[in-house]
Amino acid sequence: MSSSIPEYLRSSVKVKEVVDGVEINSFKVPPRRFFVNEELIYLAVALNVDEKVIANKINELKLGRKTIEKLYAARLDEEAWKYHEIELPDLLSNEIDGTPTEGKGNVFYSMYVHVNGIKNFLKIVAFKYIGYVEVDVLRLKGYRGIVRYIVHF
Repeated sequence: MSSSIPEYLRSSVKVKEVVDGVEINSFKVPPRRFFVNEELIYLAVALNVDEKVIANKINELKLGRKTIEKLYAARLDEEAWKYHEIELPDLLSNEIDGTPTEGKGNVFYSMYVHVNGIKNFLKIVAFKYIGYVEVDVLRLKGYRGIVRYIVHF
């Protein structure tokens, strides 16, 4: 018997990328609406909460609650009418280091992420607004891309 309630948290497609001659273990990010397990750590780090809290917010989508939304995940090197999924490094299966950056205005979290020795591979930024937080994951190396989330509290 199949359920008509969609599962918003899914398994990811793993890929191996070579960026600047370095192999990176990455995963494909669904373009909108759905999440994969590897995205949870990005949100947990930016929001300073446990991954289970993020997973619970995603599961609430089944109940029609908009507690967390992925607005979009897009490559910025593509033509507007073509679509290729953005890949992000799996933070648990690569060598990761980071450099915090100063937040200005409504930025409460900002960090450059270095992956397998490649400096500033990603930037994670979280903005606090009244009633919600916006988290942006910017891919800066190999090709440019962005994943934007809204988290309601």
